[in-house]
Amino acid sequence: MAPYIQEPDMLSSSGYWVVDRMMMIAIPNSSDHVDPQRLAIESPKHVIKHSLTEANPPLDTVHDLSFGVELKFLLPLLVQGEEDPQPEDHREVSMTQLKDSEATRREQIYESIAKSISQAGEKSTTISRITKDASHERAFWKSHWIVKKANSAEPTPEQANLEGYVWLSVEVSSPSLPAKDVETKHRIEAVLRSLFSGHRLVANYTCEVHVHIGRTDGQPFSLATLKRLGTLLWMGEEQLRSIRNPRSPNYHNVYTWGFETRKYSRLASRAQELVLQEHGSATCQDGVLVEDWQVAEVLKTHPEMQTKDRKAIEELWKVGSHMELGRLLSGEKKPYRRLGFNFSAFGLEDERARNNPRTMEFRMMEGTTNINYILGWLSICNTLAEVAVLRSDGRYLMVLDRLIRHQHARSWSVGARRETNSETQGQRCGREFREMMDDLGVPRDLYRDLEAKVTLENDV
Repeated sequence: MAPYIQEPDMLSSSGYWVVDRMMMIAIPNSSDHVDPQRLAIESPKHVIKHSLTEANPPLDTVHDLSFGVELKFLLPLLVQGEEDPQPEDHREVSMTQLKDSEATRREQIYESIAKSISQAGEKSTTISRITKDASHERAFWKSHWIVKKANSAEPTPEQANLEGYVWLSVEVSSPSLPAKDVETKHRIEAVLRSLFSGHRLVANYTCEVHVHIGRTDGQPFSLATLKRLGTLLWMGEEQLRSIRNPRSPNYHNVYTWGFETRKYSRLASRAQELVLQEHGSATCQDGVLVEDWQVAEVLKTHPEMQTKDRKAIEELWKVGSHMELGRLLSGEKKPYRRLGFNFSAFGLEDERARNNPRTMEFRMMEGTTNINYILGWLSICNTLAEVAVLRSDGRYLMVLDRLIRHQHARSWSVGARRETNSETQGQRCGREFREMMDDLGVPRDLYRDLEAKVTLENDV
């Protein structure tokens, strides 16, 4: 497997070395009067051909990475004069009067939650304040935590039947935070502890945790980074989506949009069309131009790759614009526009996409008040973006290699006797999740609780 390779700006000025399994190549520096864009690499064994974009300074770096998190909850308000139906919950319960309007309740509660965020040392505001000031949320994206209504969240029938409670939905959105700042994790943890200790926030299957990944300057990722990220997410979707509880009433996105890319994207439809056209042939013509040496390596060294996966990756690397990529990785119909891996902000197909920041969004994590789950998932999302940005990072090849082998092993074992496999489904899901996290380099202490969740909930 290819070793970890540093980015050009981290190397000496004498040259930039590209390493894969078969070769090491020195790219001339500027004094050699050679145009790197005219160079191509050909592996004598695998006939790998690709443009040498690694020779130029990277368009994105890990120091550009930023993220924002949207947390959707429900909050019970106790009607004055009623007995608390959950006295075992020792957190202070917010009070309301029957005569209070929903608007009054929301303004009061959102201010209370914003105050807790401020007490954790962060700037905060509410949608009520923003509206009163005739401002716009966009003006606060970089600086403030925003408290507002969570449109999808609603109480379960059991929660709605708790006498004495009136329920409000709450969304807490973080500002854009620098992913590589060591203080970022501590800042988020401080906010979460303040929120969960000071309010009876709860999460059910109508609530979710969304993570936006972008650049600190607000500019979109380069097309090369988005293609690398899309390739990685296409191959690793099953392992990443295993964090969703298959027993959840929202497992199939009844309440919130976040469907599978491998089923509902235009890319999935296009790849399936190409498979049918070739009658299931797994052949691949030599000389396919892929401007990323690691992806070219994968295509050439894995003849066992499923045809649909190969075609999908090739189609993804053919796109020539952000808009084309955004639409290819989104669904044709409106309910499938924002998938679990949401690239719709680049497709610009509707008003929401045009007004949203140019970020990629992870939409498949269920709502939770478990701080370890939230911090672990944030670390995973950030790491996925990091290995996509670092175009010579050995982790990228390592992850893709293992994911392809997992796909091949499952397709090969179809129809095999069940008793020949000693693993339960939950154990397999947990193992594959753990292996992917280890290959990515996610710290064990950050994903351990999520691995346990995957193993337990997928043992159906």
